[in-house]
Amino acid sequence: MAASNEWEVRYLTESGWVTGGYKLDCGDRKDDVRPEGAVLWARRHVTVGKLGAPSSMNVDEYRGNLIRDTGKINALLAKYGEPQFGV
Repeated sequence: MAASNEWEVRYLTESGWVTGGYKLDCGDRKDDVRPEGAVLWARRHVTVGKLGAPSSMNVDEYRGNLIRDTGKINALLAKYGEPQFGV
């Protein structure tokens, strides 16, 4: 069992990065809902082992395109940059 197990999903839209959903150790949770017009999703999952040592921390990040127009995705990434996760 992990001492910490949190995740967050963000979506890139015409108006910037939007939080889709998250789960925090403090109990806060929001179901993941894709906003209209999203072109890309990014997910971060952070776990920390039972001892809480920095060496037991694991961060996994994934992303995927939601549209085929990579030119549009790249233009929005250039405009808004990488997602800023809270976990």
